[in-house]
Amino acid sequence: MSSDLYYWEMVKKNIGVYSEKEQESLRNAKVIIFGLGGVGGYEAILCARMGIGHISGVDPDEFEISNINRQMLALSSVVDQPKAMVAENVVKDINPFISTNFIQAKVDEDNVEELIKGHDIVIEAVDDMPSRVIIHRTARNLCIPSVGMSGSPPTRGFVSSFFPNEVPYEEVLNVCKVGQKLTDPEMREQVAEIKKGRAWYSVEKGAPKEWAEDFCAGKVGWIITPMRAHLLSLFSFNEAVQILTGREPLARAPKGILIDVDSPTPVKVETAPEGGWDYTTL
Repeated sequence: MSSDLYYWEMVKKNIGVYSEKEQESLRNAKVIIFGLGGVGGYEAILCARMGIGHISGVDPDEFEISNINRQMLALSSVVDQPKAMVAENVVKDINPFISTNFIQAKVDEDNVEELIKGHDIVIEAVDDMPSRVIIHRTARNLCIPSVGMSGSPPTRGFVSSFFPNEVPYEEVLNVCKVGQKLTDPEMREQVAEIKKGRAWYSVEKGAPKEWAEDFCAGKVGWIITPMRAHLLSLFSFNEAVQILTGREPLARAPKGILIDVDSPTPVKVETAPEGGWDYTTL
């Protein structure tokens, strides 16, 4: 079967929800995903199934057994294998004709620009604050829209889309000063400290106090369930598809999608309060 016949047979159930012209836009789109774990790994699968024509992925890690609870790419058969390699194999199995470029690397200020160049949208799915700032800042500098997310225990999440010439990531989330370099270790530590504040706020929302103490002491990692990871993936991916097809996303910054599965309103779209979001509470 030719690549053209395969493609349109694969995506034919999309047509009607999206027009053929919008689907063609997705076929011509180049997406880069930073982080291929619980959120980004699922987004890579969704991109391939939706008919995105080119997917790049960046992740420095190999799969561990503890990833299996939530990461759609994590299987017992791929433990100790690079997430980037596994992700590339899976998306090519979904669409053998897809264009890909998956790299096992950690994003930083010295490589991020080369990684992002040439893409139409950036999807951020990493778990450390300095990297998030670097990714969104660079996308903005390259005039490329980006979609960001964060998740907090027990079942909370946040998604927002950022556009060049509109409100910057750092400003709307009050992470650091706009344009402030993160090469200084002291500045990186200051940004990273925000996550400790998020851990203690999570205790107020039902997370165990003992976990927050151990997390802040560097003894344990961030806790996350498959439900939260998958909800963040789905809403982040939907934002990207809306942008790529020329539709209006739900959460153009300063708006955000707020998720809290334990609340009476599990998902809502809100505009940031005056002065921006308090990232500690997201």
